[in-house]
Amino acid sequence: MPQTENDDRPAGLTRNDPGFEAAVDGGGFNALEPTGRPDAIVFPQTEADLVEIVRAATETGQKLAVRSGGHSWVASSVRPDGILVDLSAFDSVAIDAAARTATVGPAVRGGALAARLVAHDLAFPVGHCGNPGVGGYLLGGGLGLNWGQWLPACFSITRLRAVTADGEIVTASPTENPDLFWLARGVGPGLPAIVTEFELVLQPLPHAIRVSTWLFALDALPAVTAWLTDAAAHLPPSVELSVVTAGAGRPGDSEDTAAHPLVISVAATAFADTEDDAARALAPLGDGPALADPIAHAPFVPVPFERLHEPVDATYPDGARYATDTFWFDLDLDDALAPLPELVASAPSGQSYVLAGLPANGGGAALLPPGQAAYGLHDRSLLIVYTIWNDAADDAANLGWLAEVQQALLPRATGHFVSEADIRRHPERVAGSFRPADWARVERLRRELDAGGVFQGYPAGD
Repeated sequence: MPQTENDDRPAGLTRNDPGFEAAVDGGGFNALEPTGRPDAIVFPQTEADLVEIVRAATETGQKLAVRSGGHSWVASSVRPDGILVDLSAFDSVAIDAAARTATVGPAVRGGALAARLVAHDLAFPVGHCGNPGVGGYLLGGGLGLNWGQWLPACFSITRLRAVTADGEIVTASPTENPDLFWLARGVGPGLPAIVTEFELVLQPLPHAIRVSTWLFALDALPAVTAWLTDAAAHLPPSVELSVVTAGAGRPGDSEDTAAHPLVISVAATAFADTEDDAARALAPLGDGPALADPIAHAPFVPVPFERLHEPVDATYPDGARYATDTFWFDLDLDDALAPLPELVASAPSGQSYVLAGLPANGGGAALLPPGQAAYGLHDRSLLIVYTIWNDAADDAANLGWLAEVQQALLPRATGHFVSEADIRRHPERVAGSFRPADWARVERLRRELDAGGVFQGYPAGD
């Protein structure tokens, strides 16, 4: 891999070195940092550096955690003791437009990749947020743009290069090191290897992306979910629906909406080639529910592919404190969201919200190719709880609210999504993010591929 602008950084820092804390914390976005700290952080520039790091860790008995080795809201790479391996130098992008493939390093940001692809009239199911590195995003499954049609992003990986726990550089694909390939597509921060590049299959760029949005008062939730549940059955997979229940601190408030401290926001994004195609795709939604008047409605707004992440990024303010959890349900939206009005109304922070999605518009349970990847758990509805606040003095109140939401949602949940699950405070979420047969294979392969325990693995319980 080529060197980058990060080449002038030191090879590594230890706990007593100036800049150590900033280097450890600088790779994350969550001010609610883990209390544990590694013994050192290293900044490899090449695969040869990584080989040396892995072999040295084997000799000394130190454990490795990898930044860009499994995206998570709990800073999964920041672990007590051991060495943090920062992959920020591995940020190359090579696009073969004719073959519709790209080879990318794990540190490439999703928003930057989208912009590069658009210049070649191509697309990829990048994340809804523009900032995370694609390495952690892909290893966790990658619930990205247009995932009902393009599938989670890990299914677009055709090959990867990695440094194994034995300190060897290998490639993995369906035919070469297939167990490592299977594991890397969805295992998240539990991967017992360091991926240095991914080969991805790309999609033609949709030329008519249109977004319709609605904003309703929270008490209209039954009417809104009934409308969406009915419409979803008639929407093509290329329409992505999202529903947000939020409080008064939400970004983007205006004088017109500030009088409504509790709201439901609905967005429907059509990925189409022509305006007529987009209009037909969105037609089942009509003008909205007949039994609820919107506070605001913006129909059929054109949004460039490379800017779709911007409104989502705006909901995650810099310097805030975050805690999150996820829940899959074998339920329609109206049933899955039923407990939320009272819970959202009681949130101590108005910035907190709950996001609901329906992969393939209710067809999520049958969306994934069975057995092809570690990422195999899906269902009809997904709820992600984002608890967001600013002051450390409010930690207990906000974490307590998240616990109330978890207790309300868990009894009916069928599983979790490892990249955004609360796996530090609830280690059982890790196993709950995989189908039982897949989890057994995950555990077996992690033992076989890292018999010496070089890698830290999941941060559950740290």
